[in-house]
Amino acid sequence: MLHAALFIRDAAALPVPADEPVPPLLGHPPVAVDASESLDREGLAAQWLEWWGELVRCEMSEHDRSQGEDSDDTALPVERILQRREAVFDPPDFDSLRATPQLQALVLKNFRESLLWAGEMRRRNPSGRPPGRSAFSWTLVKSVAENVATTYGVPHADVTGAVQVLRVEGIWSQSTGPGRTLCSTAAAADPDFAAALLRDTFVSGLGA
Repeated sequence: MLHAALFIRDAAALPVPADEPVPPLLGHPPVAVDASESLDREGLAAQWLEWWGELVRCEMSEHDRSQGEDSDDTALPVERILQRREAVFDPPDFDSLRATPQLQALVLKNFRESLLWAGEMRRRNPSGRPPGRSAFSWTLVKSVAENVATTYGVPHADVTGAVQVLRVEGIWSQSTGPGRTLCSTAAAADPDFAAALLRDTFVSGLGA
């Protein structure tokens, strides 16, 4: 979801303000799409920004340990995840965006290309790691988690967190909530930055 949304933002060159909590440009930016000169880019950027926030909340909520606990909802966890996703990201028609028809049209126009782009990025594997392997060294994750557990006097099982790596430019990261972080591939590949990022993520998630 997140890479598709970033592809659409970059392909349409939407003027999202630099001070907003969004990632930098994709590391391998898409070719700009032909757009009508009358297109309200600023209005679209505002709509995209709101959509981005909803996508991030949905994506990161999938890592919640408490998902489904103490709830009257009898749906299976996977079904709940799908329901949440469909409320904000429902190809091929994207009916969830019908309240913002310009954004819906832009997404419909670029969604297929975003899938092709994602496939190409996976084939290139710019992170240099075999497909399926974590962006972070397990040795580093284990070391940081153990250090946090010792420092804060908590069981190792209480040290949890989720970091989603995005294929965007530069060394970048953003906390999206307790124990939740987005970061760039370069951030995950930098040992010192990655260690600090993991520590901050684990610490912020204690007691969450």
